[in-house]
Amino acid sequence: MLFRIWNLVVKEFIQFRRDRLFSTFILLFPVIQLLMLAQATGQGVTHLPTAVWDQDQSALSRELITSLDVTEELDVLYYPQRLQDAERLLAEGKATTVIIIPAGFAREVMRPSSPPQVQVLVDGSNNVMASVALATAEGVIAEFAHKLSGAMVRVVQVPVELRPAIRFNPSLNIQYHMIPAQVGFIIYQVTLAVAATALARERELGTLEQLAITPMNRFELVTGKAIPAAVLGIVDFAFLFSLMIYGFHIPMRGSLPLLVLTTLLFIAVEIGWGMLISSASHTQQQAILLVFIVAMTDVSLSGYLVPVKNMPGFLQTISMISAIRHYLTALRAIMLKGADLVIIWREIAALLGLALAVSTISILTVQRRLD
Repeated sequence: MLFRIWNLVVKEFIQFRRDRLFSTFILLFPVIQLLMLAQATGQGVTHLPTAVWDQDQSALSRELITSLDVTEELDVLYYPQRLQDAERLLAEGKATTVIIIPAGFAREVMRPSSPPQVQVLVDGSNNVMASVALATAEGVIAEFAHKLSGAMVRVVQVPVELRPAIRFNPSLNIQYHMIPAQVGFIIYQVTLAVAATALARERELGTLEQLAITPMNRFELVTGKAIPAAVLGIVDFAFLFSLMIYGFHIPMRGSLPLLVLTTLLFIAVEIGWGMLISSASHTQQQAILLVFIVAMTDVSLSGYLVPVKNMPGFLQTISMISAIRHYLTALRAIMLKGADLVIIWREIAALLGLALAVSTISILTVQRRLD
């Protein structure tokens, strides 16, 4: 009995070795994924883009700005001149934090009876980044005020009053950040898996050759296989969106038609990737394996687990071809920030470009594999 079991084990390993695609991915991909995730998460939450609206333009206000900029967590990159400009930086995701220094800041510091109020606006759509940004800003301003108190003998109380305000997610509810991302990832998985098994299933059943000799051209074949995946993706989105709004009470502050358009573009991209996987797979099992590998890569690069801004530069560059990265950015911006097309046009353009490119490549690949 042991001999027969041993022979079966040897046979399985021989088959595993002969399937070079399967064995390469099984052995190599976990290492690559771990390295990518370690790179993405090992940096900590640092270099958060910060804007400062300095209405005082004094030596003391510039000293406070310098104190904020020298921290590892905050990078002062923008200097808006109006509240509307500051709010827009938060809405577009260009700034995580806005520091507002009032006019007369240096003068009022000298008056202990009426300390100046420094306001801190934080983008709460990502609760992790918001918490770090708020804690850092509060710490810097508190230390700055403490130094001023020590330098001014007559001052009994802290000469600066901090007024924090969190935009888009005042309670820093983690569900506001995670549930839309989970919805996007579920749509991604369903659409990609259905599309990836479309041609592989026909090849495994031996009916792909029959489809190849029918009067339909390759575009019609790909379209016919893509439509069921698109329908399932749209139905999933409708159901999950309703559950997200009415079940988990996630706010929907933006345009529903714009969100639907963005979702359709995202589904189109994933169908294209799925058809590419399907054309390269000999069996459904192999297609699902490739879907798993692609999905794990996208999760690492999409901002689902780690903010994209927190990744090393080369990973941020690679993530530009990840459709789910652009979709999650647009999804959160529309729902939580009420973003319009002017704000998320870059994400829309990226999804449209990816949809056209991937769909064209998938049609050409299917044609080459069937001819």
